[in-house]
Amino acid sequence: MKRIGLFIAVVAAGFVLAGCASGTPSVPSTEPDIGGVVTSVSGAGDAVSMRVVWADDVAIGAQAGYDAAQVTANEDTEVLSRAVDGSTSAAGIADITVGTVVEAWFTGPIAESYPVQVTAGTIVILGTYDGELPEPPGLGL
Repeated sequence: MKRIGLFIAVVAAGFVLAGCASGTPSVPSTEPDIGGVVTSVSGAGDAVSMRVVWADDVAIGAQAGYDAAQVTANEDTEVLSRAVDGSTSAAGIADITVGTVVEAWFTGPIAESYPVQVTAGTIVILGTYDGELPEPPGLGL
């Protein structure tokens, strides 16, 4: 009988710890699919579409998998903000505006158009961009 009580206590403690961990914002352990500047935003509320364009600028960082993407963020997208010290905190879709520098991790299918059309599983806000908004390199004439 004591073993059953101990087993139940251990399982309950596991559930409590798992519940605490799920509230902590975390960045995926893989490299982002794109990093860049948000150059346009459409939609409102829990679903917006944004154009994210990488720029060859030290403020943006190294190019990730794509140089441009049309990214949809919805109620399932985890939006985080990264502080200068590297810590992250929860943010919202409304915090993403034109000029915001982001990293995004894609989820689901990728429409192989140019720029790619995707849904983000996670978006991390890195700051704002003060330079001229970049154009997608593949759309330049």
